[in-house]
Amino acid sequence: MPDPRSFDPVSFPGQTEGEAWPPAHFDFTAPWILGGKLAFERDASGEMCVVRRFEHLRLVVPFEAAHRMLELAPGGRDFRLLRLVPAALRFVEVVTPGDPVPLLLRDAEAVMPADHHLYAATTSLMEALARQTGEEGRALSDAIRRVQPGRDMFERALVHCVTVDGLSMEWIAPVARRLQRLTNAHARVLAAVASQPGYASMERIVGQTRRSLAADRRWASDLLTHALVGIEPILARPRLAAELLQRQAEAVLRRGGALGDIQELVAEQDRLRDRLHDLSTFWQRLVAAWLSVHPETTDRREIEALTRNTIRRLGLRSLYLSP
Repeated sequence: MPDPRSFDPVSFPGQTEGEAWPPAHFDFTAPWILGGKLAFERDASGEMCVVRRFEHLRLVVPFEAAHRMLELAPGGRDFRLLRLVPAALRFVEVVTPGDPVPLLLRDAEAVMPADHHLYAATTSLMEALARQTGEEGRALSDAIRRVQPGRDMFERALVHCVTVDGLSMEWIAPVARRLQRLTNAHARVLAAVASQPGYASMERIVGQTRRSLAADRRWASDLLTHALVGIEPILARPRLAAELLQRQAEAVLRRGGALGDIQELVAEQDRLRDRLHDLSTFWQRLVAAWLSVHPETTDRREIEALTRNTIRRLGLRSLYLSP
């Protein structure tokens, strides 16, 4: 497997020579976007919301159409910033003008699991534990649900089990140490899942671009159009691989013997986390670059370059094989 950070560099549409993109901040310049009243969020359906804070107005718009509502010309710097917002909303709850661009979009190393990843991993493990170990497991599971998410929630839940539920310290202490290791390993998997780029949005943009080229008589028979036709049926490969890896990690917690060979289970979680990390590292920048494409106006040479980047990544078959 090649080094994902040096493999086949990706340039964004409109990126000039020597320009760092994505930039450090969402430094929009259009006056109607500035002023502190406008923000971007993600709706429950996954679409981008444009929120006007003081008028209590929430407008759900597909990211492909948001530039028309905000009167931003395709290809301009504000347009390019706007097309980064959907990718950024995978890492933050809200994007407002002037906010920093998430580090993962700027090719930084993956971040540590957040508290909610630890809480979700702990809850999943406790549910499996309750099914396998009877009364003691159910007590530990209930205690975990009662504490606030945080780095020390496991310790606080154990204190509750001993002091309130009367569980034996001799039983609970060794079990807790092993389970905490497995919980932390699964939390790292959840963090890797959360860092996956918006593969489905990329698939949508590629499809729109292919249809736009096919409808133009000048490009309908071009090699670029044929290349997009060829990659479209297999473009879901990274998304499906990420979904499979997530399901496999969850299955590790549900299968029998969770209190047996913890070392093996932790190692399996770490292997799945590494695979997810490889996927996101290979695809993160390319997916964000595709989301910056405007099918009708983006320079065809830039679309051709992104298509070559995509074909090379889809050709890394070992990246998508089940471990």
